[in-house]
Amino acid sequence: MKKILIPLDGTERSMHSIDLVKNLYTTDEIELILMYVKEDAKLFIEEKDFLEAEKEMQDIVAPAIKQLEGYKVACEVGFVEPGKEILKSAAMNKVDIIIMTKSTKKGLTRMIGSVTSYVVKHAPCIVMIVPE
Repeated sequence: MKKILIPLDGTERSMHSIDLVKNLYTTDEIELILMYVKEDAKLFIEEKDFLEAEKEMQDIVAPAIKQLEGYKVACEVGFVEPGKEILKSAAMNKVDIIIMTKSTKKGLTRMIGSVTSYVVKHAPCIVMIVPE
C-alpha cells in the first residue's frame, strides 16, 4: 500500500490534489496524510498556540476528509517552515509520493512556488505537482 502526503494550505487550489488522488487511486491502494503547516514566524512554545494551530488544521482538512470518505486518512500539523516540515513528515512516515499544487504567483521562480520548489529539490520520494 502506497503512502501519500498531501500538504494543504486552506486554498481552493490546494484541494485539487484531492481530486487527483481520487482519480488515480482506489481506497484500498493508498494511505493518505493530510498536512497543514502554520507559517507564523513566532516559535510555538505555549500549548495554546499549538492547540490553536491544530484547530486551524482541522478547519482546513475537514473538507478534504469529507471528500476522501472511505480512504485511510491521517492528519498532521507543522510549524514555521512548510518545505522543511513537509520533508520531515515524508521521511518520518516513509511516504512514497508527495502531491502538491503549483503556485498561482507570476514569474519564473514562482511558477511552481517556493515551497513546492524546495520540496521537489530535496524530497526523498516522488513529488507530483498538480496544475490548476
